[in-house]
Formats: sequence, structure tokens, C-alpha cells
Amino acid sequence: MSLAPLSLPNDAGCVLYIKHMVCARGIRVVRRELEGLGLQVLDVRLGAATVLDQAGQLDWARIRQALATAGFALLESPAQALVDRVKLAVAQLLRRSGNTLRHREFVPALAREVGLDSRRLHAAFAQLPGHESLISYITSQRLAYAQELLQTSRLDIGRIARQLGYGSLAHFSGQFRRFAQCSPSAYRQQLAFTQSVD
Repeated sequence: MSLAPLSLPNDAGCVLYIKHMVCARGIRVVRRELEGLGLQVLDVRLGAATVLDQAGQLDWARIRQALATAGFALLESPAQALVDRVKLAVAQLLRRSGNTLRHREFVPALAREVGLDSRRLHAAFAQLPGHESLISYITSQRLAYAQELLQTSRLDIGRIARQLGYGSLAHFSGQFRRFAQCSPSAYRQQLAFTQSVD
């Protein structure tokens, strides 16, 4: 499997696209792992690290192994890196306190977050085989977050629906039912019953 890294304009740096970097701790760990290989690390951000590559001397097998040991993986293309970055941005947007972005507002906010226009964002997400559409992915992540809120908070269902950007409780409940095969209230009751039995 060959990696086709992107070169910086001066061809001195090589961008490594890295999966599973979701927080500042991941940035520190990736930097430490790469520096432990003797690489000069120019920059590390969520989803990417830039290292000095003089004359194409990077040992990709060692880099892959070091990252895998720390729970990360190299992404083999910019398209995969973009999809990973979009997924991270979706999670961050959903979890921002007070986020009440409606569905139609979410994609433009996401596009701003990742620095692309909405059309390019949809196209980039659809490039990789086996991926659902961007809208389907966002909806499934909203509903997975709703499950998390139903499990971990005492917010009423209407408040959860509003927090996730749903304009109507009926619309939220219908989508949740299709996603989880039960209503939000039944889901919460199942959790309460399961926890009382444990």
C-alpha cells in the first residue's frame, strides 16, 4: 500500500493524514511518536501532521507502525483525510454547548468549519466507496447523539430535539424511531429498566 503524501510548496515538508485524532492529547501523542522516529515535526493539527522530508527518505512502514501502536492510522489519500476531518467537525458541531443549528443551517456551518463550500463538501464526502451521503451521515450522528443525551442527561425529549436543531418534536421522534426502532421515550424507559435490573 503506497502513500501519496501532499508536498508543501517548498517541497521540504510532507503532510501525513492521520485518523483517530480527536483531541489535544492526540496531537501531543502523534508529535511524540513522530519525533521518537527521529523525524523533524513542523506542525501537528487534528487529522494531520507535517514532517520534514528531505529527498523522500521517510520510512512509511515505521511511521505506520508507530502511529498504529498509539491507536492512530495513516489515511492513504486526501479524500479519506477530508472525510475524517468532516466526521470530526460533525461531532464537534453537535456537541458545542447550545448548538441548535437546524438541518438546513448545519451543512453551511460544517462547510465553514472545514474550509470548503457546501457543494465541494458533499462531493468530497461522496468520493469514497461505501460512504453514505453527507446528509444521511449528519442525521445518523444527530440521532446517535440524541441516544447519548437520553442515556446521560435528564433533559426532556423536547429539549433534546431543540438542542439538536429539530423544529418539531414529531419530526425528531419519527426520525429517532426509524433510527433506533423505538420512540425516544421508550428508549429512555428501556435504559431505566436495564439499569434498575443491573
